[in-house]
Amino acid sequence: MARTRIIAVATTAGLLGVLAGLTAPAQADTGAAAGVNAATARAASTSGSCSNRGAFINFNAYYHNSSRYHVFTAFDWSIGGSGVRNKNNVELRVKHHNTAGHDTIHWTWISLDDTRKGYSKLTSANAYRPVPKSGVKVAKNKKAYVEFKAVFDKKGTDPRCGSHTQNI
Repeated sequence: MARTRIIAVATTAGLLGVLAGLTAPAQADTGAAAGVNAATARAASTSGSCSNRGAFINFNAYYHNSSRYHVFTAFDWSIGGSGVRNKNNVELRVKHHNTAGHDTIHWTWISLDDTRKGYSKLTSANAYRPVPKSGVKVAKNKKAYVEFKAVFDKKGTDPRCGSHTQNI
């Protein structure tokens, strides 16, 4: 008689990111070896979305906290909606909130004019302008967030939208 084994499914975004390999192991400042460690166990995510004329983007930023930094290690998004084609543009900036003026930009990534609808992810393994292997670091005493923009490839004038994740 065959046995059935029940497997629990994790539903939190941070844990799914760790299981899917979306977060990097501890960075050089921790001295930890590659693999599952305290930094990846504390992995988290922040997200946002925007839409315009029936097109939308759902955006996620994955990070962990080291002793001194918020370290962004991966980003992913889903583009969809009515009439959206396969030459979309995505732009993202890792920033921190500066109450005294313009928010400081720590890293910028701009896609080519060929981002397909559906799911895409950006990590240190990407061929085109990857995330730095050490991650994008923002001091822990700063309110870090990711600003993202999309230009959707649709017939006629391409709609665009932009938003940002919550501060961490």
